[in-house]
Amino acid sequence: MGPYSHRWRNWIATHEQHAVLALLVPVVALRTLLVLESPTPYGYVWDYYHDGVRVLFDEGRLPLAEDCWQCYHPPFFYLVGLPFYAVGRGLSAAATLGLRLTAGLAMVAAAVVVYFGSRLLRLFGCQGASYLLGLALLTVAPILFISSYGAEADIVVTAILGALFYYLTKYASAPAAAGTRDVVVIGVLAGLAMATKYSGLTGLATAGLVMGFQLLRGSGLRRTVGHGIAILGLCLAVGGWKYVDNVGRYGQVFHANGSASEGLSLDARDEGADYEFTTLRLAALARLFGRDAPPGDLTTFAVYRSVPTALHALVWSDMSFFSVRSRHGAPGDPYPYKSIPVWLTMAVIVLGLVPEALAVVGLVVSFRRPSLVPLLAATFVTIAAYLWWVVPQESWALKTKYILALLPIGVLYSVIGQAWLERHLPVAARVTAGLLVALVAGALAYQAAFVGLL
Repeated sequence: MGPYSHRWRNWIATHEQHAVLALLVPVVALRTLLVLESPTPYGYVWDYYHDGVRVLFDEGRLPLAEDCWQCYHPPFFYLVGLPFYAVGRGLSAAATLGLRLTAGLAMVAAAVVVYFGSRLLRLFGCQGASYLLGLALLTVAPILFISSYGAEADIVVTAILGALFYYLTKYASAPAAAGTRDVVVIGVLAGLAMATKYSGLTGLATAGLVMGFQLLRGSGLRRTVGHGIAILGLCLAVGGWKYVDNVGRYGQVFHANGSASEGLSLDARDEGADYEFTTLRLAALARLFGRDAPPGDLTTFAVYRSVPTALHALVWSDMSFFSVRSRHGAPGDPYPYKSIPVWLTMAVIVLGLVPEALAVVGLVVSFRRPSLVPLLAATFVTIAAYLWWVVPQESWALKTKYILALLPIGVLYSVIGQAWLERHLPVAARVTAGLLVALVAGALAYQAAFVGLL
């Protein structure tokens, strides 16, 4: 690295708190505008989970699957959203304020994601420039920005899983030092995750793999088995009853409405939709944005069927879902057109390939590090479960928010990859560092345009 880069790195190391504050000020300000400029009282959502909260408030009972489109989910989101909604209804007879406060729960959950993401960076020794880089990538990612205001369960389960993955990683780093409190925290978090969404079961599966790895390492047989049994028991006690109720009520462990039932059905494994798993269609993606973009639901476009394209675009943009009228498909087109320059959107999407490439480098060079086993397990389980669920579905299955819990893990691997480049390929590291700075600036500009500042 050149002397100019060293001066900046030294300044950041010396003034880390000021640098973090300089980053967080626009991050918080833009999220405040996201709330104020929301065209709906329930925020930016893909599915109307708030209907389940209203059933709980109006009828004083947990919703059944038949009560609304999204009411088949485990109920933790409805329970934790109820106080927010009730306060709003207490202040105003109309449901609008209650929905706005319920959507505000997402802001709390997003803050939890950032908090445990930052702790994960610290756990692996990130400080100064590396810590600032990781925190910047985490906080400016458009997917987390948009998810910061919306009355839905996905950001809540992301926060729970983010905390769980952190505590599992901390546990695996020193299992002999783990006490009752550590085991209880892991068990309860795993239970809350599965009590929020079916996808939350990935937390329990990850915990099981971590405990299995400890056994393979010969890390205290009695202790590991005891901890594993305690975690399983706590998890099932907190979140298992919904699955028992599903069996009694519907004759199956997983019950869902609409296309989601296809992803959960064993009978639909051989009837998968026509997805592409090896394409990256950036040119086709660009045609989704702007005032001249053709109308229609997002799922009607062929580019949506490209799994890498859709999942990548939904990290670094909204893939036109909230910014082009008619993409959502809801009656009344609740999300009007946003004047976001197409070049800016595409610049962020293209630059977003850089941290993803760095994450691959970080994964490869640190694959054998035992301390990263919980994060490897979480990544494998989450992706495997998600693809298993996606393949049979014809529509609306490709949403990166369903695997949003992997964002802090990906950020950590990006930081590891950048650090490896700095040690072994300094010229390449200077290039990627410049591109990452451009990405952060571009993502903030994209967010400013999203809320109408540009």
